[in-house]
Amino acid sequence: MAADESPVRSKRLLQTLGWIVMVVAVGLGVHIAIQTIIQSGDYHASESPVLPKLGELAQSDPPRAALVRAGMERYNKSCRLCHHRDGHGGKFTPSLVGRNAAGVAAMLKIYRDGHKVGPMTALMTPWAEDLSDEEIHKLSLFIELL
Repeated sequence: MAADESPVRSKRLLQTLGWIVMVVAVGLGVHIAIQTIIQSGDYHASESPVLPKLGELAQSDPPRAALVRAGMERYNKSCRLCHHRDGHGGKFTPSLVGRNAAGVAAMLKIYRDGHKVGPMTALMTPWAEDLSDEEIHKLSLFIELL
């Protein structure tokens, strides 16, 4: 090995380490930014559009309203990131607005059971596979109100 190859090799190693540190830092920054957006923000921006309907339902049918509220909590935990707070979906995720509870429940059970139904199967199966029948029922009642 020539004596002048060692500084070149050291320089390459430092450049490589620099790139690795930069990629990790950017990834960490993006992760922190996303978590901050999800966990904070304007109170009203995080409210579900279902709250007024839920208030009316609580007066006319309190047991059903309790199920819908539980479904809303699960939706916020598992579904909101892709389908958004009002269920309108995104660039790659479908809108849930206007879906009936029976149809939503049937689709969630299909995803949960691992059946392929379309291009979203790979995304939905991991979210649905741990849902109980009761959670699916509550989620479907909530989604129906969107």
